[in-house]
Amino acid sequence: MPKRYFLLALFLVWFAALDALAGYVEVAKVRMPQLNPLQWESLRQQQGGHFQQLRIDVHLAVDHGKVYSVSVRRGTGHDDIDKTIVKWITANWKTYPWFAGGDSYVISMNVDPAIRQIVFRKT
Repeated sequence: MPKRYFLLALFLVWFAALDALAGYVEVAKVRMPQLNPLQWESLRQQQGGHFQQLRIDVHLAVDHGKVYSVSVRRGTGHDDIDKTIVKWITANWKTYPWFAGGDSYVISMNVDPAIRQIVFRKT
């Protein structure tokens, strides 16, 4: 009888492990870039009363927890804002050390002048 329970427990652990591998795996917790008040004001003036979200796609290279290269793949159209985001990511973002990484990760974000936030794009 105990042997049956052992096999059942082993099967359940194996099933749970496969389920975890197929699902969401968190490799980092990052703070979002912040723009200074002058940059937000510049966006507000350029967009007038019609605020729209600006998209930015950033290319990252990661090696065992360290982000070692950041470049803009698709910019917002505002070079100073793009540079601020790249500098912020370079200085502050890292992944968990167990994440070996690679050099072909693209992160997409929206710059939302209406609420003065930069958020990850939902795709």
